[in-house]
Amino acid sequence: MQGRRAEAVYLAGAIPVRLVTNGAGVALALAAATRLDSVAVGGLLIAVLNAPSVIAAPVIGALTDAVRSPKRFMLGAAVVMAAALALTAFLGQVPLALVVVALLAAGCVVPVFIGGLSAWVDEAMPGDHARGFAVDALSYNLAGIAGPAIVAGMSALLTATGALLALAVVMVAGGLLLQLLPIAGRGGAADPRSLARGIARATRHLVTHGPLARVVLAGAVVQLGGGMMPVVAVLVAVHRGLSESAGGLLLTAFSIGGVTGALLVAVPAITRRIAAVPPRLMMAGSFAATGVLTLLAAVSPSFALTAIALGLSGLPDATGVAAMLRLRQEESPPDVRAQVFVVAAGTRAVTAAIGAAVAGAIAGLDPSLLLGLVAVPWIASAPILLLHLRRPRAEAEGAPTPAG
Repeated sequence: MQGRRAEAVYLAGAIPVRLVTNGAGVALALAAATRLDSVAVGGLLIAVLNAPSVIAAPVIGALTDAVRSPKRFMLGAAVVMAAALALTAFLGQVPLALVVVALLAAGCVVPVFIGGLSAWVDEAMPGDHARGFAVDALSYNLAGIAGPAIVAGMSALLTATGALLALAVVMVAGGLLLQLLPIAGRGGAADPRSLARGIARATRHLVTHGPLARVVLAGAVVQLGGGMMPVVAVLVAVHRGLSESAGGLLLTAFSIGGVTGALLVAVPAITRRIAAVPPRLMMAGSFAATGVLTLLAAVSPSFALTAIALGLSGLPDATGVAAMLRLRQEESPPDVRAQVFVVAAGTRAVTAAIGAAVAGAIAGLDPSLLLGLVAVPWIASAPILLLHLRRPRAEAEGAPTPAG
């Protein structure tokens, strides 16, 4: 399986499973509101689905590295997620406690698709290393913008119950399509003692291997801004004399910019040019550019210009994400690679949640100032990445070549 066919198969499997994980929260909120007349329960269900993915990330990553058939492991995870969504479709008819337990189980397997799948990009799309991660970044961007919108549309046409059942079917279909990927186990052991040793080895590598630690830290830091943005967008819209819903237009502009950037990065001619640039420089420059353009949005005199600037700021963000995924792979030994990807994705989820909480806590500040603060983490990621980029000659000559 080579070239465009490999990319098409990867996207066909990755987009559905990531679309479900990105859009499930919308369906859960609507199901709780329509079936139980409780927005609070909806928030609880979303939290129950999201929280375990952070806690379970090291174990899920270790299992992904160790199992004999990662494809069957992915299918099993897809079935667990689908079963939980199908059960939740009957919220109000089945005990709430049972739904909570099912969603906890589903939350534990979410890292398989957000982070874990990315660890197999080189095997799934052999050949052009940089292009493989550009395609992976494209799947994240497409699923991220399309997931919530598609689920909202499903709920309007099928009701929240129908949307949850449809998401369950999509999840299983995506899991089945992933079985077509040319990936095989890496020969690890899945017994508890071996898993514990693998987790310890991956943790030690994440903490002590400077180049990887800086990539993970920078990738997490930018999500402080990403988590702040939904809250700040609403505040900016109201400050400009518009309704709260107009904040969604600003978020949509940024998302469209991200998808456009991801599509451009996946164009072969552009991919080749990007691959010629050291990925650390590409990641630093792209995220810094997103920050600078977000600052431009903060000082724009009109809502329309703010939306345009945010749309432009999304363009380089996609390039930065592709470079980030590539660096994770290059700086990770094969036997702990999935753990690195899963834990790194978990740190991004945590910092996004922190960013949202911070934005809520300082919501009384001037919205333009808040939007300027959103830009700071993206700009700050550049010095984190470039720190110690040029090592002394003696150190460089004695250093091991990064795995991958």
